[in-house]
Amino acid sequence: MRRGESGQAIVEAAFVLPAMIFLILCAIQLAQIQQARLLAEYAAFNAARAGIVHSGDPDVMHDAALLSVLPSTGRTDDFTNLGETLVKLKLRDKILSTFGAPVVRVFVHGPKRADFAKYGAHLNGREIDFDDVRPAATEATLLEIQVRYLYEMRVPFANKLIQTIWMATHTGAGSLRALDGWTGWDLTSPRALVPTGPDAVSLTRDLAVAAKFDDGTPEGVNLGSLVLLGSQGRYYFPVQAFYTMRMQSNPFVKWAHP
Repeated sequence: MRRGESGQAIVEAAFVLPAMIFLILCAIQLAQIQQARLLAEYAAFNAARAGIVHSGDPDVMHDAALLSVLPSTGRTDDFTNLGETLVKLKLRDKILSTFGAPVVRVFVHGPKRADFAKYGAHLNGREIDFDDVRPAATEATLLEIQVRYLYEMRVPFANKLIQTIWMATHTGAGSLRALDGWTGWDLTSPRALVPTGPDAVSLTRDLAVAAKFDDGTPEGVNLGSLVLLGSQGRYYFPVQAFYTMRMQSNPFVKWAHP
């Protein structure tokens, strides 16, 4: 090897290895998000299956969905670990609910409350016969639900990056060119001594504090809560799934879609 080429491998490794580690971490985290999406679909299926035999009780459906995502939150290989993981998950769900970001959210899109006066008149409009054979009534006895699972990302660096990129698509980051003095992004970390523009990550998360993602539920996803939790090192990513099943018990108007 020529004297001028000594150390070339070290220099190349210094450039390549960080990029490779970054790509591997992101690939692992994206694979786990895909697994969480499949669990959300399974949770929607189990929630709907529980709801059709319990008149669409939202508490029963919530518990069924919570149990479905349990394997992604901790060990479930024996009864002791299963019980411990379940208790921790329920506690986390209650705590995050106070921030407007429950671990699992089950929202009913159907049956609709307006259908009860028409198809449940003989039951004082409080419920509908699930086995009503009238063609229009069969549509009124379909349980349609949406399940949102707030998945916690645990892969270092990739979790914050993926969450920030997702937030940027829902916080008006595309209109940042209208800011006074905007001259371009500064994506360096640590930032250059003379930055060319705002810090993309910090600005995106600052904008997200007052933003909300409309996911079809009345309250949506409170991005400010996700930013607050992120400041404590907990990065969450919402995944959702939908499911429709035929009711096997009379749906009650008190649990119907408004």
